[in-house]
Formats: sequence, C-alpha cells, structure tokens
Amino acid sequence: MNTLGPRLVSGALAGISGLALWEIVQLKGAELIERPSLASAAAGCCVVASLIGVAGCLVPNRFWERVLLKAKNGCSIFSEATNPADHWLGSLLLSFSMIVYFVVMINLIPQQPTPTNNDQAAFLSQAKSVQESGGAAALVKQLFAGEYTEANQHPLYVALLSFFPDYEAGKRLSAMFGLLALLIFSIGIARQYGNLTGGLTGFLLSVNAAYCQLTGRVVCEGLLLFFIACLWLIVLRLPDLRSALKIPYLALIGLGLMLGLAWLTKGTALLLMLGLLFWLCSYAVNWNRLCSRFKKRSASKNDSAAEPTQTQTITASMKTILVSVCLLVASFAVIASPLLVRNARVYGSPTFNANSYLMFQDEFTEPHALARQGSLSQAARNYLQTHSVATIVKREVKGLLWQVFIFLRSLGPLPFEEGRLFFGLLAAPFLLVGLLSETGPARRLYLLWMLLFWLAFAWYLPIAAGERFLMPLLLPTLAFVSLGIVRVGQVIMQRRTA
Repeated sequence: MNTLGPRLVSGALAGISGLALWEIVQLKGAELIERPSLASAAAGCCVVASLIGVAGCLVPNRFWERVLLKAKNGCSIFSEATNPADHWLGSLLLSFSMIVYFVVMINLIPQQPTPTNNDQAAFLSQAKSVQESGGAAALVKQLFAGEYTEANQHPLYVALLSFFPDYEAGKRLSAMFGLLALLIFSIGIARQYGNLTGGLTGFLLSVNAAYCQLTGRVVCEGLLLFFIACLWLIVLRLPDLRSALKIPYLALIGLGLMLGLAWLTKGTALLLMLGLLFWLCSYAVNWNRLCSRFKKRSASKNDSAAEPTQTQTITASMKTILVSVCLLVASFAVIASPLLVRNARVYGSPTFNANSYLMFQDEFTEPHALARQGSLSQAARNYLQTHSVATIVKREVKGLLWQVFIFLRSLGPLPFEEGRLFFGLLAAPFLLVGLLSETGPARRLYLLWMLLFWLAFAWYLPIAAGERFLMPLLLPTLAFVSLGIVRVGQVIMQRRTA
C-alpha cells in the first residue's frame, strides 16, 4: 500500500502549523505567556499539530497501512447510500429556526455599526443617487447607455435599496432576504436529505454569527445569499452528466440565471461562475485513469489487469459538455447584460470591477484612482516586476493560513467572538463526514469553489479580510455539516441495533 500520500499530508500539516505558529508569535509576542488567551490556546494547538505532522512523516509504513485500511473502511461506511433522515424533530427544528432568526435579528439590528465611512454608507449613497435620477427603471437605461459609472457596488442591490434609501429600512430589507434564504435553503435541503438534515441546517444558520451580522446590515450579502441558496438547490438536483440520459436544459439555464443575478449583486460571483465552468469541464476527464498513472509501479498484476475492465471510469461526451457550458454562459449573459454592456462600453471589459486593481497592491488604495492610471494587465505587470517570487509565495501562503482561520471562525454561533473558532474546529470533522456522505456531483463543485475562494482571498489579505468574502461558501458548508451530524447519528444507531 502506497504511504507517500499520508506522509505528504503530514509534512504539509507540520509546515502549515509551523507557519501559523510563527504568525501568532509575531502578532502577540510575549503576551502569549504573560496574558493567556485564545491566541495562547491556538498557539498550543499549532505546536501539537506540528509535532503530529513530524511524527507522521517518520512513522514506519506498517502504521500508515493500518491507518489507511481503517480510513478506507470508515469512508465506505459513511458513503453508503441511505434513506433520507425524516423525523418529527427535523420539522420542529425547521420551525424553531425561523423563530430564532427573527428574535436574533430583532436584538441584533439595533446594534449594527452606523453607516459612516463603510460599505453601508456607500450603498445608501448610491441608492439615493439612483432614486434622485429616476429609480430602478432609469438605472437599467443608464446601464445600457453607459451613463451609470459606479464600478464598485454592483447595481441590483442598489436598485432595490433605491425604493427606500433609508438606513433602518435597508437593514430590514437585508434581514428579509436573509430570512427568505434561510427558509428556502432549509426546505430544499430537507427535500434532498430529509427534514432532520434540513431542520438542523436551518437552526445552524439561524444562530450563525456571520450570517446574522451580515444579513442585518445595509450590504448586499443578504441578497447574494438568497441567490446562492437557489443556485445550490439547483446544483443538488442536477444529474451526473456522465450518466445522464439527456442534457438538463432547464437546470443549466436556471444556474445561469442565478449566477447572473448573483453577479449583478456582487462581483465575487464570478468565482462561482469560474468554479461551475471548471466543474462542467471536469466531466471530460477520466480521473480514475489519470490517478492510476501515479500509482506505484510495483502494483500487482491482478490489479493492473482489472483496470481496463472498469466501467465506472466513463466521461461525459464533448457535445454534452459544450452544450452545458453554452447554456450556462448564455443564460448568465442574458440576465447580466445591463452590467456587461455598461462595463464594455465604459471600461472596455465586460467583467470590469474597480476592486480588481487592488489585487496588485500591497495596501488599500482608492481603486478608481488606480483604474485611471492604466489597464489591469499593466497593473499586474508592474506588480510582477517589482516583487520577487519569494514575496509572492509568502503573501499567498500567509493569506491561506488566515483563510483557514476565517473559514473555521465563520462557522461559529452567536454570541461568541473569537471563541467561534473552536466551534468551527468541532464542525470540521462533521463537514468531512458530510462530504463523504454526498456521492453526487455537488461535492466536487463545493471543493472547487472552496479552492477558488481560498486562493483568491488569500491573495487579497493585505487589502482586506473578513468573513463576508467567504459567505458564498457558508450555506453549502453548514448543509454538509448538518448532513455529517445526521449521518454519524445514523451509523451509531445502526451499530446499536445490530
């Protein structure tokens, strides 16, 4: 049995934990010992993880062979097909989550920061300008004519906010979209995996600190999450393109429409689009055959003879993939056409966003001023010419460490702050079990999205960091966590009855 994989993972764990420990020591210094805090506990965890990683690299092969055998058995148990977990407690949780979210928002909305020199102020200012210039209908005409030049806040949330550009009304609008997203997503998950998983998903969302805080402010995340909820539920209904009898035209068009609306809400939806395109194209690759090339050459002849007889290593036809991609892109372009046309006419790029220039800066600078200095390609060339490879790699690695922290912290509930990290650590094993339990195509798409968002916003760390950048991952993540909790419960009950 090949033990190279787990040794590489152990080495990566040791390296990442060591870098994280170094970052914590640089930030806190002697305070880690003089004033014990959550940072001290995190530093201790990094030390333990580093030692485990080093030990994993040095242990003999027989240890990893036993571990891999047990892991394979565990994966087969959790990936077995099961009936949806329907229980009266799920329906109770689903109803209770709506009440909890409503009560939380009643108490949280008055505590939100005032709209002063932040995104809330920018959205309110743009909404008032749109209202004064004729409202949402006039905004559409201005976009096609190239007269609306705002290139940071995308227009859909601004258009809705223009009907009542008031701070209190704007918070209630965001909370309404947050409630709709919670309701639709929880019901959709219940239909897919059973009402126990759906109810648990709804409850985790209703007490999630990042979700409640962002859907109670005058920002576009509440509307964005509503579209992502619809998008993910469509993804769960998609068949595997490798075995589908026909192309799911309506589902693909629905995906494109939801993506277009999400991009009209926030520019980071382009990462969702990119992930979906990679996901569709991945069906053209025979992954089992590709991975078999990296197996040990000393594999037994029986195993090598069995490979050509496998029937599960099929791929989707190029026609299916091409038609799917065209449907997705075309429906996206139709719904997003106002902004695509405006960007092409005014800025020369259909997907232009002023914040893209900040990707090639070491600190925050006014993005519109950067856009006036030259094209995005020129900004990229200037950055590469003035920064060494070591500096670039250090920026990305440091950013990835922070993204892991931010991601885990975003899974925690109210009313905790830094303590939410430990709830994220508790949720991580259930997330893994949920991913193992989901055998459909949605799992691959989720992992692609996670990779793209982590890489992109790890690089963006010197400019800004926060849970709002990873919010598109929150809904499917909590759904997988809930699925993992329910699946673990099912396995325990099965073992008891057996």
